[in-house]
Amino acid sequence: MTIPRWEGEIRVMRKVFPHCKPYAVPGREAGFYGHFVGPRTRRLYRVVVRSTIGDYPANEPAVYMEPHAENHHWIGDNRLCYQRKGHVWNPSEDTFAQALLLAVKYIRQFDGT
Repeated sequence: MTIPRWEGEIRVMRKVFPHCKPYAVPGREAGFYGHFVGPRTRRLYRVVVRSTIGDYPANEPAVYMEPHAENHHWIGDNRLCYQRKGHVWNPSEDTFAQALLLAVKYIRQFDGT
């Protein structure tokens, strides 16, 4: 990930999810984290969207969440497993904020189930 790309990601996130904070481990990984409230249970979910520096933006960032709203949408390393309907990750257009939006949709759908 280039510095201009990272700065752009921060600008986008501030517009879409202003309460989410950026973080970076120089030379290793970068991402964003924030908390979202479940619409039915009012449970607080901590969500982290992250990627290794060398993999982004070629590969979509991973989405992590605690607690899990249910038990069957999780990959072995504790990532949220989701399927984009009608869309494939496009490195030149897609952002961390879009991956975070998938987590928000998951919370809306599965909170309290």
